[in-house]
Amino acid sequence: MKKIIILTFLSNFLIAQKDSLQVVKLDEIEIKSIKSSSIFESVPLSITKIKVPKLWSKQQLSLQEYISSVPGLVAFNANNFAQDLRISIRGFGARSAFGIRGIKVVIDGIPETTPDGQGQLDNLPLQLIENIEVVRGSSSLRYGNAAGGVIYLETINKVENNFHELGLRGAQNNYKQTYYTSGLKFEKSEWLLHLNHQDGDGYRENSRFQTTQFNLRGNYFLSKKMKLGLQFNSTNSPLGQDPGGQNLEDFQNSPSKARDRNVLFKSGERINHIKSAMSINYESGNFLFKSYNFISNRTFNSKLPFNFGGIVSLNRNYYGHGSYFTIKSKANKTQLTTQIGYDIASQSDKRKRYKNNEGNKGDKTMGQIESFQSFGIYFIENVSFGKLKLNGGIRWDNNLLKVVDNFISNGDDSGSIKLYAWSNEIGLSYQILDKSYLFVNLSESYETPTLSELSANPIGGGFNDLLSVQKAKNFDFGLKFKSESTHFSIVGFIVNTKNDLVPYELEEFPGRIFYQNAGKTLRKGVEIDFNYRLNKNFSTNITYNYTNFKYDEYLSGELNLKGNYLPGIPTRFGNIELEYKNSKNLSIIYSRNYRGVLYANNENTEKISSIWRDDISLSIPLKVGKYNFDFFLGCSNIFDELFPDNIRINAFGKRYYEAAPGRIFYGGIKILI
Repeated sequence: MKKIIILTFLSNFLIAQKDSLQVVKLDEIEIKSIKSSSIFESVPLSITKIKVPKLWSKQQLSLQEYISSVPGLVAFNANNFAQDLRISIRGFGARSAFGIRGIKVVIDGIPETTPDGQGQLDNLPLQLIENIEVVRGSSSLRYGNAAGGVIYLETINKVENNFHELGLRGAQNNYKQTYYTSGLKFEKSEWLLHLNHQDGDGYRENSRFQTTQFNLRGNYFLSKKMKLGLQFNSTNSPLGQDPGGQNLEDFQNSPSKARDRNVLFKSGERINHIKSAMSINYESGNFLFKSYNFISNRTFNSKLPFNFGGIVSLNRNYYGHGSYFTIKSKANKTQLTTQIGYDIASQSDKRKRYKNNEGNKGDKTMGQIESFQSFGIYFIENVSFGKLKLNGGIRWDNNLLKVVDNFISNGDDSGSIKLYAWSNEIGLSYQILDKSYLFVNLSESYETPTLSELSANPIGGGFNDLLSVQKAKNFDFGLKFKSESTHFSIVGFIVNTKNDLVPYELEEFPGRIFYQNAGKTLRKGVEIDFNYRLNKNFSTNITYNYTNFKYDEYLSGELNLKGNYLPGIPTRFGNIELEYKNSKNLSIIYSRNYRGVLYANNENTEKISSIWRDDISLSIPLKVGKYNFDFFLGCSNIFDELFPDNIRINAFGKRYYEAAPGRIFYGGIKILI
């Protein structure tokens, strides 16, 4: 707490001294995901920016719909609400059994990822998303632990005029969604209120879900230069059933069936999540200061398909604070942007396990309190001279992990882990044409095992002492080209990692996930992104990815897995999208998504075939009197292909497969007042 008070005081002191700084106005565009104002095309990083249309004409079931065209990114598990969306960027996050690992998720400037590196999106209001930025590559310089990539999401922030909006959506499998959004503008403030409820039966047995969200976001303008931001989010998900994985035979013959043990043990989860946050934004000339504070509570109860420890009760509290300031200046022909910042975070998990007696709570098998505390400070410098832009920086992190064993009838497994980490990054871009650049970038990232991964100890309670920190070095190089009608980029990358965290299952704990470290991996790939406007009505977007991710050093028992592909990551994948839009904003979007061959296990004995999925959507805006109506309808998986929506990596009994729904028709209406 003393650190927070001292650092906040120093940051505010710098604001007070702003008039003594000699600054010069620079014409630049802010890229919020990298915490620095820079011209997008010239940033020596692999970044994708997406402007989300006001009318989203797809089903709006998960974030996967919004990010399917991002190069280097693969998303699984959009239909299992008990496991949440699983996202991988250049292989980071592929190990996750549920939720997001190894990738930093930030929503409206507030970290959604917990200090130990766990992320979830079940409390994300999809209806409000306005902008998405994805940084592909190591980003620990700016975000510390578990930043093999960054997903930065912005919801609606500005309210130009008062409005009220009601939306209704429906689809097969009894899917229903109702939401209400209201924007209110006052003399010195603006507010956005949002309420959303959705539920459905799911495609497979034992896959029902229900969730309700409430969001409040406001801006209070203290002056023309200073803005206070307020956020509150509440998510209640009382039902999220888990149908479990299937072997290949069951997947092919009865894809909609649930695993018998998942039904017997009533597998699933229920969640309550509350988050509140406050931020300060001050900007004067070439001086920018931002600071945030947030606190979150998440209660989680799940039933897993086994007896001993098969019921999990978790109460998680975590908070964070961070600030940074940016100063822009100019000396002769050299433009300088200097940034200094810090982040503080603390997490406490009260975890208990009980026997699962076919869905009923039995005797207690574990009880412990796990904590993760972190402090990081960083320095970033951007230098522009002529056609060259140099970007670099350094960061130091101090992380402390503890476990206190409160269930000592089987011994005291309390312990702690200390970790000090340095991260650095350097990049260079060169302008070859107007808005066209060549760039190279070297960066590092590190990733601690999450508290839930450390507590998944196959020999009892406490932390799994055999797990080590995963480290990565990333090298990017590429070309960015932009003209009036074309936006094209091609990026090559090489990533060397050490101590990759890999999931696996054991016969005596069927359905429970454990983790181990691999030795080293070598990841090489190419990412191509091509956007072209054919004429005023037609535009197309094409992405293609080639990956060669292999173990460079990995001994698993008596097996030498060197040269094997990393499981869960396709060797080829991409997306083709064609959009038609006329002067009346009628829109038709046809997309074709390709996912190439991938492997389900470390041994590469289980190969998952490649798939194509075709989708189409139509949106029609109409105005009747003073009311605006937006109608939309669509179809996903047009040709009713059978393919796995999720792959359970290294699952025992070869239960790797979770089937995606077949052909799904959906539709809806939005009314704006």
